[in-house]
Amino acid sequence: MQTSTQKLEFPKAVQLIAAVLMAKPLMDILMMQLTDAQNYSWLSWLLLFAAGISLLVRHKTAWVFSIGLCSAFVISTGFSFIREFDSSEPLLNIAKIVDCILVFIVVGTVAYYFRYPYLDRRQSWLAPTADRFKISTSVVLGTLHTQTEDVSYTGANILNTSSEVFRVGDKVPLQFEEIEDIQCIAKIIDVKGQNVRVQFEGFTAQQTHILRQWLNTLNDSKI
Repeated sequence: MQTSTQKLEFPKAVQLIAAVLMAKPLMDILMMQLTDAQNYSWLSWLLLFAAGISLLVRHKTAWVFSIGLCSAFVISTGFSFIREFDSSEPLLNIAKIVDCILVFIVVGTVAYYFRYPYLDRRQSWLAPTADRFKISTSVVLGTLHTQTEDVSYTGANILNTSSEVFRVGDKVPLQFEEIEDIQCIAKIIDVKGQNVRVQFEGFTAQQTHILRQWLNTLNDSKI
């Protein structure tokens, strides 16, 4: 049995982008005080600042919300650029174009990290995601005898090389063959190719404790 622990990573690129988005309105306000020229509306500054804050929350919904705010900023800036093109200074118009291009880059960069090990669909809003262990162990999913690819305290990724079909939302009995006391209902939450991701349901407190102990003994280097 091969085991290792995998933790979610918070990409430094996203952290840097969040800092830049939050700093941008403050820098513009400072420049406005020095030059007496306001390049953006208060709404545009609020959109950027809120987008930066949203990126600090490592949750898919928060990142989607941030991308939406960035898109709203681009749309707002585009309308402003068209409406004020003749009356604005050329340098300010160029700055708006550059800012929009940078925001497009931001959206593309954030979208790149919409995957494991940067985001996990199991991630809750306030609590950290349960540790995930790279474990190949025998299980019985319904009538299918197969192996896991990884296991956490709350679910598992199971290999399906058979012709048996599992659909998202199905609830199937699950048995860990190495742990006789662990039997539960597995809710199918994702199916991609030969990978079936399940969430454990119906665990008693004792079963959860047994699973935690078993997982923790498989990797001494877990933090």
